[in-house]
Amino acid sequence: MEYMFPISLRTLEKHSPDGLLRLETEEFENEISLTMNDSSLKAKLDSLELPGAPRGYQLEGIKFLSESPNALLADGMGLGKTIQCILALRILFSQGTIRRVLIVVPASLKRNWSDELSAWAGNLYCRDVGDKQRDRLVNYRLPIPVLFASYEQVRMDVMANRVHNKFDVVILDEAQRIKNKNSTTSLACRLIRRDWSWALTGTPIENKTSDLVALFSFCYSGLLEEHFTRMEMHKRIQPFFLRRKTIEVLTELPPIQIQDIPLDLTRTQQVAYDAVWENREALAAEGGVSSGSANLLAMITSLKQICNYDQNSDSSCKLEALRLILENLDESGEKVLIFSQYVQTLNWLSNQLRDFPHDLFHGGMNNFEKDQAIDKFKSLPGPRGLLISLKAGGVGLNLQEASVVILFDRWWNPAIENQAIARAHRMGQKLPVHVYRFEVINTVEERISRILEGKEVIFEEYVENAQNAEVKTFNNNELFNILDLSSSE
Repeated sequence: MEYMFPISLRTLEKHSPDGLLRLETEEFENEISLTMNDSSLKAKLDSLELPGAPRGYQLEGIKFLSESPNALLADGMGLGKTIQCILALRILFSQGTIRRVLIVVPASLKRNWSDELSAWAGNLYCRDVGDKQRDRLVNYRLPIPVLFASYEQVRMDVMANRVHNKFDVVILDEAQRIKNKNSTTSLACRLIRRDWSWALTGTPIENKTSDLVALFSFCYSGLLEEHFTRMEMHKRIQPFFLRRKTIEVLTELPPIQIQDIPLDLTRTQQVAYDAVWENREALAAEGGVSSGSANLLAMITSLKQICNYDQNSDSSCKLEALRLILENLDESGEKVLIFSQYVQTLNWLSNQLRDFPHDLFHGGMNNFEKDQAIDKFKSLPGPRGLLISLKAGGVGLNLQEASVVILFDRWWNPAIENQAIARAHRMGQKLPVHVYRFEVINTVEERISRILEGKEVIFEEYVENAQNAEVKTFNNNELFNILDLSSSE
């Protein structure tokens, strides 16, 4: 049975004012090697209709995926992993190699995938496996070539039922969601019956090397073990791993200008901060210093939130700095992304910035509310802001309308911060992206920044360079150091 459907030229023309690019799949298969600047490939491919021409490095990624039953595509943010994946699927569908695909994505990215599939694969009938379908994923029998579901749906359906369906290809987008190999989500993804396994992520390692091992437990079970050395890991993953850095590939992108803004607590904030800081040993003892990191994290979180603002008075050194930046946007009409890891802080900021046009985007909102916020941010003129949580908005979104990014507070992981910045610094951006990172000196924020610098080493060591540096992870002992407490370790 053939599941291909007529392509919607109207949809494609909307995304391609300059006309359609035709591709020849047969000649694509015969291509021996690709380089980033190999423009000859574009002229040879003539069997697919596309809304635009893939870039040279994207052709390399398409070739890599279409020839790899086991693949981890780990390109940097903004390089179009979604498009490369979709075009690789189209090639495999046109060859008759595959007939049924499942794409697993974070719930917040469903609309983005739907739009990209409509633009780049209008001839493939796709369906979102919705929450209202009681017998949705594991027993889906309709002849639909491409299904996409959230990680939560996969976890609930697979763990609650025997897997009845088998897919030709299963794709995990933002695959760092399965970095904990022992989680039910990771297990559920591995249980899905499939012939081909693809994972897409810009951060194959976030905290420790077990992240990479977990990803390959899906892509190629048994390939990696945590006791392997860096060189062993690099050697084993090489045929199944492709990564290009944004700065190396998109040389036409305007630069990122990062500015750290050191701040002093207001007098009111300092009083509130000192009250918690001076009582930290007693607070730690309440939870038992040797009982684990939960109580330490709770104290650090409390101190970090005071660095954002004092809840009793609304006093905030960061708000004062933010207002100065926003005032400078009035004449230029630029748009700004304001990131915080705390929804409470975002809601507070929204109340404080009533005179500045903005929208909220965080995990507590439903998909309709999120889509509406993104649409308003993209379509309405600037100056305009989007107050966005690092966890909900740090991945997958295309927000190149923004030329200013503000990290109101620092996340525990520099990889997540880099993803957040990449929401604006991606293809289509015409202006330099100004990034402002707020940091309150002589507080836990300054101590955390030192740890963040060390954590960046992990990614460079195991993904970019297998031979240099030592690994540092965010461990329990470092939590004690942040609080200037004695560790029992």
